[in-house]
Amino acid sequence: MTLLDRFYSKIANGRPAILLTICFGLAACFWATQSAVEAAGSKLPEGWSVRADSGTGENNQLSIDGGVYHFMMGGPPSDNGTFYNPAWTATGNHTLSATFTQNAAATHPTAYGLMFGGSNLGGADQMYLYFLVRQAGEYYIANRKGASVTAVTPWTANKAIKPQGADGHQTNTLSVQVAGANVIFSVNGAEVNRLPAAGLQVNGLYGFRIGHRLDITVTNVMK
Repeated sequence: MTLLDRFYSKIANGRPAILLTICFGLAACFWATQSAVEAAGSKLPEGWSVRADSGTGENNQLSIDGGVYHFMMGGPPSDNGTFYNPAWTATGNHTLSATFTQNAAATHPTAYGLMFGGSNLGGADQMYLYFLVRQAGEYYIANRKGASVTAVTPWTANKAIKPQGADGHQTNTLSVQVAGANVIFSVNGAEVNRLPAAGLQVNGLYGFRIGHRLDITVTNVMK
């Protein structure tokens, strides 16, 4: 008797419910496991990590297609995310720049930009600097040590920054240049600030800092 014959025999004997339950149960387990793997794999490309302000950052997504980085951020403020790759590090004189495009109107002022000078991003003693812009045409420079954030330059308006348009789009190119004793911060090729390098942590990991609820595309990454 074949396996299929045994199956139909058991159905004829009044035991289909048990077999069908087992079959459907195994199928459900298989598809649930597959979906979980696919979902986990689709969040971030290989080699990338995200450090959320709290939690795991599981609501934050990054996809990379050639030189285009696309960030889709989760909702609560705790989903503000710092994205990094251990292969992205720099010391001494260096320049990091990228063009950021906000693809849809922000529901409220939320920022995005560059992260640099990072260390221990996976631990409680994380450290990094970030240079951000937001919708009204303002920029911000801050230093994070552990859970503490200190504004190096508070939110400041600058005419070099293109504000969010009526269609919700906003595009700006941000640059951080470590040049000898100075760190030069520029937007769209115009210097907006210059600070002493001696007072800042500029060596280490670099990447991106993206605020919650944002849909951001990053191109023209120079590192």
